[in-house]
Amino acid sequence: MGPEHAVESPTGTFIVSRYNEQQEQHDVSEVNTGGEVLRQFSDSHLPSVVDIGHIVVDSHGNILVADRYFDKHRILLLDDHLAFRRVIIDKRQLNDKEPRRLCYIEQSGQLLVALRGGSSVAVFDVHCD
Repeated sequence: MGPEHAVESPTGTFIVSRYNEQQEQHDVSEVNTGGEVLRQFSDSHLPSVVDIGHIVVDSHGNILVADRYFDKHRILLLDDHLAFRRVIIDKRQLNDKEPRRLCYIEQSGQLLVALRGGSSVAVFDVHCD
């Protein structure tokens, strides 16, 4: 399967989420304009499986990841080196609904999360520092 989502980073590279069929896991990669993978984060770096979908990147290179896995439903924070920092929103905060799309408004620190199953959007105050 190809990429799920891709965004440009503050350094001009691209952050790409995809399902790696060969390794049977989801990953987030940093890719240069020539298509070379510079670094990678995979679900093997976490204590539980993830289903990485939509991503957003802030001006410091922090990456917010929508984890759609069966019963996890959470938002993860990765740093600019694709290292896992923490779960910033858990399934309880999402009312156990699957996060589908993300929009981060850095100036206000608000994260808008489109939830599966209707037209509902949850709004959270988050800080990526």
